[in-house]
Amino acid sequence: MIDGALGLVTARLNAHLAARYRVSDDLVVLSPLSDAEGKPAAEARNRLVLFLVNIAHDATPRRPLKPEGGQVTRAHPLHLDIYFMLASGHDPETYLEGLKLMSAAMMFFQTCPVMNPQTTPDMPPGLEQLSIEISNLRIEELGQLWGNLGGRYVPSVMFKMRSVIIDAAAVGGVAPLVTRPGSRVEPREDVA
Repeated sequence: MIDGALGLVTARLNAHLAARYRVSDDLVVLSPLSDAEGKPAAEARNRLVLFLVNIAHDATPRRPLKPEGGQVTRAHPLHLDIYFMLASGHDPETYLEGLKLMSAAMMFFQTCPVMNPQTTPDMPPGLEQLSIEISNLRIEELGQLWGNLGGRYVPSVMFKMRSVIIDAAAVGGVAPLVTRPGSRVEPREDVA
């Protein structure tokens, strides 16, 4: 689900920027800023880069699972908050272009803070709703984060995406739809 959620955000942001600037190339890439040896990743050069920073458990109380015979039959789904960074991997000669794209990306998240199947038809199965908000970092935290990432600071903003749900028992089987008498019944996947 994490890959699907971040992939969806990247695809939607690319579609927004492509329409806004009338370009066919991807302006955003889902990639680390550097490779395993610490060298800048080639695919991140002169693009906005979206990369995972942290995965946190969202411990907000949820409604309990309905027990069968007094016992819970499966584990609760795991609700996650995904922290990701959007950074400008632009060379010095295209620095202002990177800032322009960063501003346009932030406007996208400001106007589309929630993704669900109604607003985002290409939402992967298993994802019900994602909400995205800026996660502010103090300057000390930002410096420590970039130090931990092993890179030099580039213009960036961190976002918190909630709630990515991991549920091994999400698909419980195929069940018919409840319809009016005499109408055709089509099977569908039941998501718990």
